[in-house]
Amino acid sequence: MEEPFTNARLAYANMMAERDALKTGEADLKAQIEEMKGHHKTEIEEIKMENADLEAKVEDLQATKTWLLSEGAKLLAKNIHKGPEMTAVVAAVNNAMSTVGINFGLQNGYIHALNKKTPYAEVPLLNRNAKDELNTAVACFDSLTFSVIEDLSKLVNEPLSKIKDALFFAGGESPKE
Repeated sequence: MEEPFTNARLAYANMMAERDALKTGEADLKAQIEEMKGHHKTEIEEIKMENADLEAKVEDLQATKTWLLSEGAKLLAKNIHKGPEMTAVVAAVNNAMSTVGINFGLQNGYIHALNKKTPYAEVPLLNRNAKDELNTAVACFDSLTFSVIEDLSKLVNEPLSKIKDALFFAGGESPKE
């Protein structure tokens, strides 16, 4: 009779050992799960921080693009328009035109004076409004706007390819990719 009890005790001891092993395994699994949760929480927080940083960069780039296509382009055109290079070229052309005009006027005036002896007030082609016309032309030049620059501000939400297309006139150079 002792043998069935021994077998039963052995079976019971084995079952208890298996139960203890399962409890230990369960505890180990729970610890691993908690460790993985903590690890994933850390990863999620890092990804959230990276995402927030990227969103801020995208917003900054969008603001930069908006400014460049609206105010930046206007400022660039104004600086070119008022810059020393443009002023020097326009002044050189203006001076050359003035010299040619003066020479032509003197020559024709001299010929006319010799031939007809017309009083100054009656000289043909004399433009008494020349100074006002010059002032109007200067004011027009100073208020000059460029439609391509005005149109750029409408392209804020467009991709770079569309912006490049808008900057190249028909028959002009094509964008270099």
